[in-house]
Amino acid sequence: MLTNTLVALDGCVIALLTLLRLACRITERQYTGGMALVYAVAAVGCAIAGWRTALYMNVAGGALFAWMWWNSGGGDDTKRRLKSWAGRFEGVRRTAPVAS
Repeated sequence: MLTNTLVALDGCVIALLTLLRLACRITERQYTGGMALVYAVAAVGCAIAGWRTALYMNVAGGALFAWMWWNSGGGDDTKRRLKSWAGRFEGVRRTAPVAS
């Protein structure tokens, strides 16, 4: 019962996001990010209910929208943060010991 409500609510949120995008009220990045989150929540609901086919479809849709969000500039802050963390590490060149 609760899972049916969750999936129906996800459908309503998907429709709302699509209408907002068509009305140009949200950007493409906001739309793809929101859809990725909605599909992830739907996938959790399907996993709890044991609906395997719907689970696979929601995971695939969530992965697609997450990839679109990442490539549309949604992950720029994350990329910048990872680069700043990577800058703190210094590579150490190690050579194998040479037997005399």
